[in-house]
Amino acid sequence: MDRRKRLLIAILVVVIIGLVAIIAGALFIGNQSDLVKGDKNILVCAIDEGEDRPGMGACDMAFIINLENGVIKNYTPVYPGGLTHPTASEPQEAQQQGAGSSLLLHDAFWDADNNKGMQLAKEIVEYQTNESVDSVIAINSEALDAILSAAGPLKVNGKLTNASGIDIIREEDWGNGVSRGDAVISIVKAAANAAASNPNTKSAMINAAIDQYSKGNIIMDNEGDFVGLIASKGLGSIF
Repeated sequence: MDRRKRLLIAILVVVIIGLVAIIAGALFIGNQSDLVKGDKNILVCAIDEGEDRPGMGACDMAFIINLENGVIKNYTPVYPGGLTHPTASEPQEAQQQGAGSSLLLHDAFWDADNNKGMQLAKEIVEYQTNESVDSVIAINSEALDAILSAAGPLKVNGKLTNASGIDIIREEDWGNGVSRGDAVISIVKAAANAAASNPNTKSAMINAAIDQYSKGNIIMDNEGDFVGLIASKGLGSIF
């Protein structure tokens, strides 16, 4: 696995922080959210903005996050390779570059219309996995770098480290025999703990996430629902 793939897998770290950013930006404490009621699935798309196209970038990794009454119960990695839309076609430019006719998950965010991209990604994943998707988040690697930088040193499995998300995953996944999924979750928990234990760190991470959201590096389809989710559950209790 190359450096880019490790980065895109690590983007899951910012899911929780990205949600908190919306609260900080709007202070909608007390909002009610459908995401805190019953069994819900959130599709998280990790975007590589380095691939040149009109839209947000290429979807190089995705996860289905399962929430039970607003608490994360499990997540399922979705590898985009070969996953196609049942009816939508690849953009003509992509076909001229060698893509097939059916729209790939990899190219769902080709268009500049983010809402269209999130809807296409949702339809592809639902079609290919037979799992329903209630909401969609897309996050690129620039947002990950900004938020991890704001978090500063993270304590991962009891060890304080200044390593980037890429380095942490490389060490745990390949050096210590830890699965990729466990490595991701350990970073998510470390980031959540850093935010919960230090108000200054939390503020810096939130400000970084707000900035990245304002720049379009973090997008989501149902903003009000995510606000209500965090307002109801809080940062630490999501886990």
